[in-house]
Amino acid sequence: MDQIKVMLVEDDAVWRDQLTSFLSREHDLVVVGSAANREDAVHLARLSDAHVVRMDLILSDNGYDGLEAAMDILEIKQTKIIMLTGIDEEEAIMDTYAAGAVNYVTKAHFEDIPCAIRAAYNNLNYIHPDSAGVLVKEFRRMKREQRSKQLTSAEQEILRFIHKGYKQSNIQSKLHATESTIKKHVNRILKKLGTRSSREAARKAKRLGIID
Repeated sequence: MDQIKVMLVEDDAVWRDQLTSFLSREHDLVVVGSAANREDAVHLARLSDAHVVRMDLILSDNGYDGLEAAMDILEIKQTKIIMLTGIDEEEAIMDTYAAGAVNYVTKAHFEDIPCAIRAAYNNLNYIHPDSAGVLVKEFRRMKREQRSKQLTSAEQEILRFIHKGYKQSNIQSKLHATESTIKKHVNRILKKLGTRSSREAARKAKRLGIID
C-alpha cells in the first residue's frame, strides 16, 4: 500500500505534536514536515513532496491567514488541502472551500482526519459532516436565487398575491395594471414554471423558494 505523505501547518505546538503522533500511528500515513506560520508553510510546500496539507485556519493574530497560506500553496503546486480548525462558522467554511481546500474538519472531530486525508489522496468527494450541512444550505440558497431569476420582479409579485388568495381584479388594483397586462404576466409565469394554473404556479414557486 502506498504511503500518503502529509504536511502539517499548525501554530499551536501542542496540537502539532499531538497530530504528528496521532497520524504516525496510521500505517499508511507519514508526516513529512510541519510549519507554524504562513511564511514557513509556503516555504516548506515548495520543498516538500507532501500529497496532502493539513492546514489550521488561524496561524497568528492576523485573522484567517490559513486561508491565505492555502491559496499561496495552491499557486505553487496542486496539492490537497484539508482545514482542521477550532472555528465552526458558516462564513469560514465557505471561504475555506472558495480558497481551494477539499475538506473542513473541526478539531472536535480530529479523529476523522485520517479518513479525510485518504479520501483527498484518492480524489474521493468526501465532505466531512462539519461542513456538509453548510454546503447543502449554500447550494439550496444558490438554487433558489437561480430559480428566482427565471421570473421578473413583477411576475414574482403577482405570484405572491396569487399565493395569498388575491383575485385577478384585486391584483390589477394593487399593481395599477390592466387586465391584459396581468394575463400576459400570468401566461409567461405558467410557461416558465411548467404549470397549468396560476394557483399551481404560486404553490410551486413557494415550494422552490422563489417567493417567500
